[in-house]
Amino acid sequence: MVVIAIKCPTIEVVVVDISKPCIHAWNNDTLPIYEPGLDDVVKACRGKNLFFSTDVEKHIAEADIIFVSVNTPTKTRSLGAGKAADLTYWESAARMIADVSNSDKIDVDESTVPVKTAEAIEKILTHNKKGINYQILTNPEFPCRGHGDRRPVQARQSAHRWPGDPRGQEGCPGHQGGVRLLGVRGEHRHHQPVV
Repeated sequence: MVVIAIKCPTIEVVVVDISKPCIHAWNNDTLPIYEPGLDDVVKACRGKNLFFSTDVEKHIAEADIIFVSVNTPTKTRSLGAGKAADLTYWESAARMIADVSNSDKIDVDESTVPVKTAEAIEKILTHNKKGINYQILTNPEFPCRGHGDRRPVQARQSAHRWPGDPRGQEGCPGHQGGVRLLGVRGEHRHHQPVV
């Protein structure tokens, strides 16, 4: 999200988390993680086109494109325990997006999620009664520690449309002018559903 903010200064990027301490840390001078060059980029953009907030619902409603990046820990119980990914956080994020959205959205699932996650998210999002259209993309991340400042800029990453989406290259109608991006983050350290 930070790379988008520095490379596209006319796009508003908001990173949200339900964790107040996490957002507080991102809004301070000492960032909660270290990547070479990250401090400089955050300081150059924060308060201009890069914002960190706990007001998840407000920013989901306002966003045009939503990047969802939540943990997928291994299941500890039920079918697949010890082997399969627990998609509870993904499902929680999708339900919140469906509940508070009031306009068409592009949902980018940004993580190393299991096969068919996009299909499951699409089912949750499209069962809204508001007539909202969602396009679901996946953007698998394969981060390398210590290279967070360079790899997203240099890598040939791509976002992949879920094959079941018949809209092809149409994009979300009505999204003209400024684009509002929302980075939804979540960590498995929370004991409640995380968006």
